[in-house]
Amino acid sequence: GQELTEFVNVDGLRPEDLSLDMFSAKELNDFQLLGYYGYTYLGETFDGNFEDFFTMTTTGDPNTGIRTFPVAPNRPIYGAAYIQDKFTFKDIIFRLGLRIDRYDANTKVLKDNYSLYEIQGAADYHGEFGGERPGNIGDDFKVYATDESGEQVLAYRDGDQWYESSGNPVNNPALIFQGGVVNPVYRDLNVRDDLDYIKKRGFDINAAFEDYEVQVNFMPRLAFSFPISDEANFFAHYDILVQRPPSNTIATPDDYYYFAERSNTIKNNPNLRPERTIDYEVGFQQKLSNTSALKIAAYYKEMRDMIQIRTFFPVPIVGNYTTYDNQDFGTVKGFSFQYDMRRTGNLSFNANYTLQFADGTGSDADSQRGLSSRGNLRSLFPLNFDERHRVVASMDYRYASGNKYTGPRLFGADIFANAGLNLQAIAVSGRPYTATQQPLQLSGAGTIGALNGARKPWNFTLNLRVDKNFDLGSKLGLNVYARVSNLLDRRNVINVYSATGSPEDDGFLRTPEGQSQVDGILSSQRSLEAFLASYQWRILNPNFFSLPRRIYIGAIFDF
Repeated sequence: GQELTEFVNVDGLRPEDLSLDMFSAKELNDFQLLGYYGYTYLGETFDGNFEDFFTMTTTGDPNTGIRTFPVAPNRPIYGAAYIQDKFTFKDIIFRLGLRIDRYDANTKVLKDNYSLYEIQGAADYHGEFGGERPGNIGDDFKVYATDESGEQVLAYRDGDQWYESSGNPVNNPALIFQGGVVNPVYRDLNVRDDLDYIKKRGFDINAAFEDYEVQVNFMPRLAFSFPISDEANFFAHYDILVQRPPSNTIATPDDYYYFAERSNTIKNNPNLRPERTIDYEVGFQQKLSNTSALKIAAYYKEMRDMIQIRTFFPVPIVGNYTTYDNQDFGTVKGFSFQYDMRRTGNLSFNANYTLQFADGTGSDADSQRGLSSRGNLRSLFPLNFDERHRVVASMDYRYASGNKYTGPRLFGADIFANAGLNLQAIAVSGRPYTATQQPLQLSGAGTIGALNGARKPWNFTLNLRVDKNFDLGSKLGLNVYARVSNLLDRRNVINVYSATGSPEDDGFLRTPEGQSQVDGILSSQRSLEAFLASYQWRILNPNFFSLPRRIYIGAIFDF
């Protein structure tokens, strides 16, 4: 090694001159230079558990040595079983099923989302400090005091429900903690809002964390149909569908260890429950002719426990923090009308019209980002994927072969045998967006009307496929095709600038701020034409339009 006073030529160091073990895990983690799970800070695989992060040291004794902070791997446990039966009873066809899903995040989660450290319950508090407890305050309601001494009660809390010291329920805790200072009465009185208490060797893991509660979900499925007449049929189904948390579930001990330092970052929540969807549909199908039928259906879908960003307030030490929770709710309801014509001669045709209303409290897990500081909104508004009207029509014209061939012949050959053309037309009404009042560069500010209260333009797409089958013998076949997507090469608008409703103009250059930029270009004697052209290039976002016409040519070999 070199003396501390000697100059070190950093640029002259080779990779083999350096190694991670020159540093401790804390030195690297304090500067957020590492992020890992399933490994040690040295890059070695680690198969331990959550607690090892707080207890493992270089000596093997939690009380001595240098702490190594290994992070356990993310290893959730999934399990599922399914049974289904189909039977007929008095002309009614039943299909019954049951799926059972088991989901275990297999990690530790916070006992209390409002505090890293255990807060004293009302029974223990009043037993220690005295005072009268309101009759509606339970034994385990968390206690908050007016100051750090903890001698006078300011508020109680039961889960997310807050109460004044008198026992009156309060919907908004900001009415109680108007100064923003939070003084919970901790069960361990040595904590006292110690920012580094979780970093002490004596930190009680079991007082702050508990095992994830295993989620077992039963998903019954029922479908039945029966004839109304010789030419009509009624059908219905009821399903419960459960999906394990699709995102935002991985949180490591490192995230809690630096909870205060990283309070401004959005945190994942390993305590998320599976999302649930309840689906109903009823309808009937009517025969119109020997080759055509009409189907009419009404459907209703209810989405519960959907994941949404959430801010917890008030929280000791940090004031508040943002994470994810199962709090979104949504419904999708509508009607569908379908006409189906089986192949008649060479032609088959089907058309479908769907009228849909999709409303909810959030379109995705981050849709309330920027709004979560105003509280958890429970108002319903159109979801981002709401398509009020959707029309799909498909026509297939195809020639058979052999004696059934009815197409043209060339020199006695059935040139279009086993060949066909498929044309599909799709028309969809515009999806919703939130209009804004003030144009900004590439965005806008100040909501006009309701959330997702404006609509984008309709989209229309025409797709074409032409193909022909060849029989190669010995059960071998070849299908050669040409497919054209967006046959008419339409520039369908799929996104717009919120202040103008246009995909080609953000409106900024017409504002005083935009005019100031233009004046600056003129005063500096730069080319205004070049500036405007460059700005137009910037706002013409290709993601605001559908893809152009695309032609695919291919072959499919069957054997």
